[in-house]
Amino acid sequence: MSYAFHYLKSIRKIIERVPFGLITDVDGTISKIAPTPQRASISPLCRQYLLKLSGQLDLVAAISGRPLNQVRKMVGVDSMVYIGNHGLERWREGRIESKDSILDYSGIIKSVIKELTPLISREGISIEDKGITATIHYRLSPEPELAERKILNTLNGSTQTKSLRITSGKMSFNLLPPIEADKGTATMDLIKEYNLKGGIYLGDDYTDIDAFRAIHTACHERDFQGLAIGIIGSETPENLETEADFTLNGVGDVELLLKWMTNNALRSS
Repeated sequence: MSYAFHYLKSIRKIIERVPFGLITDVDGTISKIAPTPQRASISPLCRQYLLKLSGQLDLVAAISGRPLNQVRKMVGVDSMVYIGNHGLERWREGRIESKDSILDYSGIIKSVIKELTPLISREGISIEDKGITATIHYRLSPEPELAERKILNTLNGSTQTKSLRITSGKMSFNLLPPIEADKGTATMDLIKEYNLKGGIYLGDDYTDIDAFRAIHTACHERDFQGLAIGIIGSETPENLETEADFTLNGVGDVELLLKWMTNNALRSS
């Protein structure tokens, strides 16, 4: 896989295109993976450079599986665009916008959580209620492979989860409404809305692969040139490296790339 810092000349050509957008995942990309979601925090350097870039670029956006208000508070850059819950929520003009009928699923999610909690009760397994979605975490399990099998068996045996989409994450499973929305659709929507001619997406997890593919689709179907940059770590999904154009080694490399971008994207939007 091609290490991004060996190809800065190619990256510079992309960021010189106007309008240009930088879109980033959060956990594992600008925030180190933490034992629990509550203990994660944004790299102060990433926040500093994202704030600068949001005044230089046409678009700086964060797309996360976290609930929208949570990711906005976590990143803490008011001038950025935020999309939460895997593309199901967006912050626009001071308020949350959700996909049509999405709120109908909040009751279903609560019922599923109620059903699953006693069934997967085991050390190190927890269910995070994110309103219109939920995530089952097993990072703290002393036997993660056993925990993963137990969770999958429970999900396959549940009648309520049959009405939901189930996707994998790092040491987690996401329970989502059966609506066509993910990081890929959110990325494509931003490319179209801002009429981007250039763009970079930074991501590290299974769900970011959809965004990588959206970047590549836009390159083929639109007047757009973009790059998918995979953030590599000990839990990197194999497919992510395959789908990425370039790679970076962890959050520390992301800090360095964002610093480089602030010095090379000198225009003001």
